[in-house]
Amino acid sequence: MRHISSYRWAGAAVTALGLFATVVLGQPPRPGQTGPTDPIGAAKAQQSIAEQKFEAEIRQTIENADKLAKSNRTDNAARKLKQSKLYVQGAVGISDDARTRFTAMLDAELAVVEGRPVPKPNPMLQLDPKLPELKQAKGDVVAKYLAEVKDVREGIQRVEQAQNDKDTAKANAEIARLTKLYPTNPSVFALRQNDSMKDRLTIAQTLYVESNQRWLENQRSIEKSALPPIGDIEFPPDWKEKSARRLKSNAIQVSDKEKKIIEALDKPITVAFAERPLEEALQDLSNALDQPLLVDRKSLEDLGLDLKKGVSIQGKGLSGRTVLRSILATQGLTFVVKDEQIQIVTVERSKTLLTTRVYYIGDLVQAGQYSGIEWGPLLNAQQAQGNLAGIIDAIKKIDPLSWSGRDTAGPGTVTYHAPTQSIIVRNSAEVHFSLGRAFGAGR
Repeated sequence: MRHISSYRWAGAAVTALGLFATVVLGQPPRPGQTGPTDPIGAAKAQQSIAEQKFEAEIRQTIENADKLAKSNRTDNAARKLKQSKLYVQGAVGISDDARTRFTAMLDAELAVVEGRPVPKPNPMLQLDPKLPELKQAKGDVVAKYLAEVKDVREGIQRVEQAQNDKDTAKANAEIARLTKLYPTNPSVFALRQNDSMKDRLTIAQTLYVESNQRWLENQRSIEKSALPPIGDIEFPPDWKEKSARRLKSNAIQVSDKEKKIIEALDKPITVAFAERPLEEALQDLSNALDQPLLVDRKSLEDLGLDLKKGVSIQGKGLSGRTVLRSILATQGLTFVVKDEQIQIVTVERSKTLLTTRVYYIGDLVQAGQYSGIEWGPLLNAQQAQGNLAGIIDAIKKIDPLSWSGRDTAGPGTVTYHAPTQSIIVRNSAEVHFSLGRAFGAGR
């Protein structure tokens, strides 16, 4: 029975081998394959492909962890690295050497993320084989430069000492030595000039100090340029001082006396004029404001304006600016603050005394609930138009009678320039100053 079973087993094996050979031989040859299929080679090829896939995934994981760590999310980075490490340790289809290498890569990155010493160099880091030679060459250059700086400095000191000792031969010998060793050095070149010895020493010392300082600054600049940024944007240390100087230079410049005039115009007063002659009303306002009002009588009389014509206005708590503009408007007049005085002029004359300034408002125009691109261009435009109308309305509330409009005849204008998202404001300097106080000097 054993013999029969053995024969049956052997027959089944032969049959199976025959079927396997038929299947294998019946397949088309693979590209580049010239002989029969090698099962061991195929297994190794599959293992190599799996390891390459693993290595790509590990590299991607390390890259993602590095990004998380740089954004101060070290906990998430460490958790992802640990998960990948467990995945590698339990993975099938990769060799033990690859498993060890991948684990070392993850351990090294995990140590960096957690702030621990790296157990060994990161396998991902491919060092330049010529790096030691480059470092040595750079070190040699720096050492040579420092040696030259030291020798030139000491040589200049010896020349100076020889000059003080009136030993011209010794000084010239030292200059000749320095010239032979360092012919292109600026300090040595200065020593070779045909000026007096003392002047040459002064120039050489100055060039030495400046050259040394510039070299140090250059090295600091190179080292600083290699530092990673600490945020989305990094401002220089003196940014606040620079901004303050810029805002100061852009602000409307008015004298202290003109500031007092503007403050007086903003002061609330009480008036009760009933057909009071304009000349007397202006005198009363001058007394109330404690500021003189300059009236060019001859120019007004030439235009046929009567200063004795009566004006009427009553109110309590009105600003001096509002009262003055109101009574002047009835005569086709207005006022400007110029040359540290309140000058009464015609509207046409005031237009030649205006100041034009441009204010960027793009950040304000594009703000609002419907300003995002998801709302489409139509809603964006409507939002911008609404914002612009509100901004212009707020501006014209500063000294309302000084603006040109439907109900006012002032000289001031506000124009929006769409390409630059800016408004062009034309009005008197004191109105611009009031705008700066109301909306901030940054505008």
